[in-house]
Amino acid sequence: MTTLTDRTGPLAEPTSHHGLRLVDAGGRMWRVVDRGGRIVGHVQTFRDADVLQYHALRYSTRIRRFFELGRFWTLDEAVSCLHYSR
Repeated sequence: MTTLTDRTGPLAEPTSHHGLRLVDAGGRMWRVVDRGGRIVGHVQTFRDADVLQYHALRYSTRIRRFFELGRFWTLDEAVSCLHYSR
């Protein structure tokens, strides 16, 4: 059984998934950056009824706001979504 805990501070160590780095973006959000330093998207955590979910977000310059790509049970799934949806 996996226990999910809410993050209250910055990541303990730099994290990398699929060659993407996660950078603390404040609060409950990480910025997902590729090897070239380009922002791929963001992952935000939400707690709903004691369940922690990870939301993969992408910013659209056309509509000037974030839009959600999906909600996931793990951070790795959310980052994978951003990686494969480029």
